[in-house]
Amino acid sequence: MKLIQNEYNIKKFFLVLYIIWLIVFVVLKFDGSFEQILALHQTIVADHNSDYNLIPFKTIKSYIKNICEKYAFMNIFGNIIPFIPLGYLGASIFPKNSFFKNTIICLMLITLIEVCQLVFSIGFFDIDDIILNLGGSICGIVILKIQKNVKKI
Repeated sequence: MKLIQNEYNIKKFFLVLYIIWLIVFVVLKFDGSFEQILALHQTIVADHNSDYNLIPFKTIKSYIKNICEKYAFMNIFGNIIPFIPLGYLGASIFPKNSFFKNTIICLMLITLIEVCQLVFSIGFFDIDDIILNLGGSICGIVILKIQKNVKKI
């Protein structure tokens, strides 16, 4: 029983550490430069016409058309890959939750991150980011399910 509790605590620790990483690097887009964060904030505040996108697949379609361009490739995969651990760790901490419930929890956290970017003017609220982030989270949940099924064999 103690071993199971220790494993659970380790998973919780990594989830908290991962969420802190998400906030620092994804939400704040922190690369070691506080000046860059302040400049991004001022740019967004100065240009209020482009601080959100509510049209699903608007930017995704554009990026897919230009997938060979570095910015398009980085945007698509940069919004999917960092969220794989969210689904994986969340589903491993709450193994009794259904796939649907774990997906909804991920969606709520991702939406909270996007809303914070909009409210604090530190990023853009983009429904396409939510779609891509959720895709990454779902990949993480699926990876865990596959891993559990392989262990049973």
